Amino acid sequence: MTDAMIKALVARGSVIGCALDAWMMVPGWVRGKTTPAQTDLKLDSIVAHVDHVCQLAGDAEHVGIGSDLDGAFGFEQTPQDVRSIANLANLAGLLRGRGFAKENIGAVMHGNFIRFLQGALP
Repeated sequence: MTDAMIKALVARGSVIGCALDAWMMVPGWVRGKTTPAQTDLKLDSIVAHVDHVCQLAGDAEHVGIGSDLDGAFGFEQTPQDVRSIANLANLAGLLRGRGFAKENIGAVMHGNFIRFLQGALP
């Protein structure tokens, strides 16, 4: 997404789900050719995307983890340090390492989507 797209979504009160499918995380990714090892793709890459959205938004209320780990692809398109859904818990420590406060980590990990859905669903 471009910065203009992100800002437009933030202005509408959206929550942007950062997916873990490599082509969404690595510019120039070529499916079936590029590998996570070639690009050093790790969870910290998604944390960089989360941080970028937060910097544009001015807060941590408009981004969440939208894993996209639904079985449509395997290890050939996931960060090297993701071998099961349980590895997503490691994102909290990586966010903490970037200076995110505890309440913002909870918001990114689950709270933003819960808040958004509670406001949008009947």
